Amino acid sequence: MKNDMSVHVYISNNKIQVLLGSYVKNRLQVQSVCEEPLEEGCILNGIIMNAFSLQNTITQMWQKYNLPSKGVHLVVNGSSVTVKPMKIPQTTPKNIPGLIRTEFRDMENIQNLIVDYSVTNLKNPDGTCSILAVLSTKEFIMSYVNLFKEAKIDLEVIDLVQNCLIKLMKRFKSLQGKTYAVFILDKNMLMQCLFSNDNFVMTRRSRILAEPEDPGFEREIGQNINSIIQFNKSEQTGSDITEFYLSGFPDAAVPLFPRFEENFHVQVRTFPEYTPAEITLPENMRPAEYCILLGSLIRYSN
Repeated sequence: MKNDMSVHVYISNNKIQVLLGSYVKNRLQVQSVCEEPLEEGCILNGIIMNAFSLQNTITQMWQKYNLPSKGVHLVVNGSSVTVKPMKIPQTTPKNIPGLIRTEFRDMENIQNLIVDYSVTNLKNPDGTCSILAVLSTKEFIMSYVNLFKEAKIDLEVIDLVQNCLIKLMKRFKSLQGKTYAVFILDKNMLMQCLFSNDNFVMTRRSRILAEPEDPGFEREIGQNINSIIQFNKSEQTGSDITEFYLSGFPDAAVPLFPRFEENFHVQVRTFPEYTPAEITLPENMRPAEYCILLGSLIRYSN
């Protein structure tokens, strides 16, 4: 592996994805990607339910694709992680965890949670700093650390799905100044993120009961689209949502996109427009399927 290449891993509810690539001079360059399915019930909303099966899949995958075992970047997701965009006064890094704990003081056992953050905007027009505050349990984080340790793989970084998405979306010139939403379907869980005028506004999850081939699937996705449109209006972000990016949706659901466009008067695509100066991909790679790992490639959020 070249010195500037790094390996990035994302474990979703039904598969493991790995991306090898680099981020140099604001350009994402992907060398290769691979993925393997997981045994049913192995992971449930980020919580490891069957560590033995998961570890076997990881070990076999690393051998099959001859993947590096050093300096691995892992991206986690799930209900055990709480995230919230915050505006805080300009201050030193050591003071920020205290500000986050104050914001979440109503949460049970707040003192026992791991607090972390990433800076999403170093200085806002009003002089504040925007961060993505993150809270999780030590048990949740250590379950992944121990999993990879047993597989003899060294984790260098543990990142978060929302943070990776923020880092990626801020890089696209085609999205600057726009208000849009990103939906990521992970089996039957739908993560929704709202962005407005280059700022991350909110994230939430919904359970999708219908299968993509069922008539109810269109209705459920449509309800979530309408819900986030109404939320954006209530927040008075200053502009209407003009685009939705739907990632992780099976090919069978793509014919629904024009109907969503007609019903909600928005553009619906799988991935934003980009230039070769922003992203270089291997032939036949669909970027929408690896948007989380593309964001993981970016080392800093600013």
